[in-house]
Amino acid sequence: MGALACIAMSLIETVWKPVYFVKSALKVVIFLGTIGAVCVCTRTPIRELLNIRKPKKAKTLFWFLGLSYVAIIAGFFLFKNMIDLDTLRQSLLDKEGLTKRNCLYVFSYIILCNSFLEESFFRGFLFRGLKKNRRAAYLLSSLLFALYHIGIVGSWFNPLVLVVCIIGLMLAGIVLDFVSEHYDSLFASYAVHACANLAINTIGVYMIFFAA
Repeated sequence: MGALACIAMSLIETVWKPVYFVKSALKVVIFLGTIGAVCVCTRTPIRELLNIRKPKKAKTLFWFLGLSYVAIIAGFFLFKNMIDLDTLRQSLLDKEGLTKRNCLYVFSYIILCNSFLEESFFRGFLFRGLKKNRRAAYLLSSLLFALYHIGIVGSWFNPLVLVVCIIGLMLAGIVLDFVSEHYDSLFASYAVHACANLAINTIGVYMIFFAA
């Protein structure tokens, strides 16, 4: 079910290409619908299925938050000469429909809501659902996480950078899996994911309003 949901979202992203708000609504329906169906079929409370609880050893979590933000900002400026900046800027303005008027709302949604939705699906549902085989849980959840995002950012990079991007997204998925497992809480990986999206949105603001 998890793979089918990812395929459906990839087709929506690459074939249909609806406006951002329609795409976001469909993502909520598909991801939460899949999770809800599993909860009903297995008679498992959603808090238990997704592991919604207070993180253990929460003080050390701040290191992950700071590291994720700095690493993404540094990575962008390190590789920006290999990124098609004009396509990236045009994608943000046209494909995603960002404007000065709505970017605050879109970026707030991405940081606060979209991060939680993706963590609920990839870490709470997929990763925990595969935990009987820990190696498979890490591999499959991170692979689907990477492939899902390639549908979103694939047009921004040349083929070589795209391969690096897939590897990087898989590593990011593995890190988020580890954070969720280590702190025994969905909220832990959600906080790291939200901080990473904050960094990405910082880059988005730079690209739209400040980049030449």
